[in-house]
Amino acid sequence: MARTYKLTFPRILRSEWIKIFSLRSTWWIMLVAIAANVGMCAAMAGVALLNEHQILANPDAAGLPPGLRPDDLQPGDLGMLTFDMTQACGFFGQLIFVILSILIITNEYSSGMIRSTFTIAPRRGRVLIAKIVVVAILCVIVFSVSLAAGWPLGHMILENSLGTDLSLTSPTSLRILAGFMVDMVLVAVFCFGLGATIRSTPGSIGAAVGIILVLPIAIGALTGAISPTQNQPTGWRKWLSDISAFLPTNAGSTVVQVHPAADAILTSWQGIGVLGIWAAASVVVALMVTWRRDV
Repeated sequence: MARTYKLTFPRILRSEWIKIFSLRSTWWIMLVAIAANVGMCAAMAGVALLNEHQILANPDAAGLPPGLRPDDLQPGDLGMLTFDMTQACGFFGQLIFVILSILIITNEYSSGMIRSTFTIAPRRGRVLIAKIVVVAILCVIVFSVSLAAGWPLGHMILENSLGTDLSLTSPTSLRILAGFMVDMVLVAVFCFGLGATIRSTPGSIGAAVGIILVLPIAIGALTGAISPTQNQPTGWRKWLSDISAFLPTNAGSTVVQVHPAADAILTSWQGIGVLGIWAAASVVVALMVTWRRDV
């Protein structure tokens, strides 16, 4: 009697893992993302060091906290290395990985391979969840390697800094690092959901860039244009400002802030919760579309 095999979720997950890593483009995109992240880490550290040198050379230069003199500088007065590194990795690296998370699903639709996948694994929800798990693991790998390579480089550049906090194990540093990793994973999952829903690579990338990058900048510019002379937003300016706090990028970025703004609507982990809702909603819509729509 022939031996039968049950198509379990771990086997679907393993097949998706093999499928993604068998593509040369996956390796290249990951390497480019890591290289861009590490390069930005070095650049951010260099800018921080240059800024400190300018402050020490000119005590009246902008950038020194009010009431503080160069001789009184303590670690943290001019920033934290962990914050600089996460900001560096969240710039080009995030955008590159957003594209990768979308390509993982849209390439299958464009090539027609999704038909074979759903024929072999007719429970489409399992396939989509397996792909999401792979996306999350890839995200953790890319940004963990980026930070592991970028932080020592930044530490070496800022080793003699007087005003930058170089600690890695302080509560604030650990919160920034852990929150940044969760932030990147949720953004990747959100973009994967967009790709599974739209199914078009250009359309999905356009929607992702619009929601993650363009929309927050546009609302910020609009609120400033409505009443640029007011210190505190009022009326429509405040309404738009409040809405922008709940956008995926703005909500997720609260967790990596060293000191959240006094008028911030969301706390660090509340922002991550809002981003999690965006990611969950994107996945739910993708699952519904996948179940209902033909391939």
